Amino acid sequence: MVNKRVVVLMGCILVFAANVNAQVSKKQLQDMYVMYLRDEGYRPSVDSDGDVVFKAEGLNFYIDVDDEDLESFRVVLPKFWELESPEERIRAYEVANYINRTTKVAKVFIISSEDDVSMDANIYIGKPDDFKLHFRRMINLLIAELREFRDKMIEPLQEADAVWTPAAVRAGRIPG
Repeated sequence: MVNKRVVVLMGCILVFAANVNAQVSKKQLQDMYVMYLRDEGYRPSVDSDGDVVFKAEGLNFYIDVDDEDLESFRVVLPKFWELESPEERIRAYEVANYINRTTKVAKVFIISSEDDVSMDANIYIGKPDDFKLHFRRMINLLIAELREFRDKMIEPLQEADAVWTPAAVRAGRIPG
């Protein structure tokens, strides 16, 4: 009988917790992020898309405010590298692939319709304000991987890092 009551009680607690998280609005998330960033010395603002924009170490970042997935937290370092040629685009894909294979959490991406490289760090959290526990580490990671990306873009392609694509073989960067 006691076990049945415990199970019912636990079920009620889980339903209540799920409802509490489901009631957080986009505005509440924005306010929470803005207040935290201000307390940490940043100067955040909310852009027209509803994202929270801020600068860290001279770089532009934004928090992707997603009120439909309260257990996900994403910081984006947008458009940090402009692609100026098809060859540079190929190299950027190779470097992005390298970083994505060797790094936890941070991911480099190139939107095919744009000539820019961006990066994000995305984590799962238990409740919306848990982001505070990981925020500084996410920013540090993105900055470190930005430096890694820049270094890899200017160094000669190492065979161990090469991406075996037909274009890379044709360009002679890796053996065919």
